[in-house]
Amino acid sequence: MSIKPGYFFGHDLRRTKSVVYVLDLSGSMSGSSGSIGERVGTDVAAKAAGGLTSGFLGRGAGRKVEKRVKSLKKKIEKVKLHLIASLNGLPDGAQFNLIMFSNGVRTLAPGMIKANGATKIAVSAFVDRLEEGGSTNMYAAVEAALHTPTTQIVLLTDGMPTSSTPEAILDLVSRHNGAGEVKVSTVGVGGDQAREFLATLAAENGGSYTMYQ
Repeated sequence: MSIKPGYFFGHDLRRTKSVVYVLDLSGSMSGSSGSIGERVGTDVAAKAAGGLTSGFLGRGAGRKVEKRVKSLKKKIEKVKLHLIASLNGLPDGAQFNLIMFSNGVRTLAPGMIKANGATKIAVSAFVDRLEEGGSTNMYAAVEAALHTPTTQIVLLTDGMPTSSTPEAILDLVSRHNGAGEVKVSTVGVGGDQAREFLATLAAENGGSYTMYQ
């Protein structure tokens, strides 16, 4: 799935007026994703980049570059790349926010953020520093998103919720979004994603489900 400005794992947000990204930062996001060929290609590219950098800047710099490129196999690193591209392709004036969950839930800002050159740069820098770890408190994150003034939610996860059941989350969204005022789309990352749950959540709320291995 290509990385393009304004898209988030295939979801076209280039004309959105408001969106809340709900992001899984649990420990399992440190796992690898992509085909075996992609992973091998990343390792080869990492060694090549590290060797080239070492020739110009020394071994220390070369090792750092190699480590950074190798990290691109991790699910969390791919999410960062897609998210930064998506943010930078949002139309100026659109509103957005990030809700991140693992053991607990963090919201980037208390209110919606207006997309412009300055906020896109600042939030992209914040996204690049995100780290994974902990469990999957998806219920609380989805609940927080439903209480945010937005017309669109995009939920990304690589597994099942650990704080509740998928049925409880479907019921939560149904109770809060019975009139269908908020479009809920989903993204599954990796081989352990809950395909049926994510597809159902999107289908019941006017959205779509995309998956990335």
